[in-house]
Amino acid sequence: MKCKNTGFVIAGAITFLILIAFLAGAQLFMYQQHMLTLNSQLEYNQAVILRNVSIAKQIKDQQIMQFKQGKVQRRDNLYQVTLVNGRSIELNSPIE
Repeated sequence: MKCKNTGFVIAGAITFLILIAFLAGAQLFMYQQHMLTLNSQLEYNQAVILRNVSIAKQIKDQQIMQFKQGKVQRRDNLYQVTLVNGRSIELNSPIE
């Protein structure tokens, strides 16, 4: 005997799978955004550390200091930090 409710069961199963796929995609998107935020904060903190090391080594105006993680150039009271990945961050002097 053939069941007449087979179409409703298949439609319900497909709807459930679409809902699960949507939720999984949304969760992956949220994790990706969180990862990008943490990566940006990590790069900023790394730039601050490089600036502080260059200040401790008494970098002169218009001088460039090379580090493994990037380079720091001083221009007046500004420090231009260029990381190895190409991101450039401009920081003020913490002393003034």
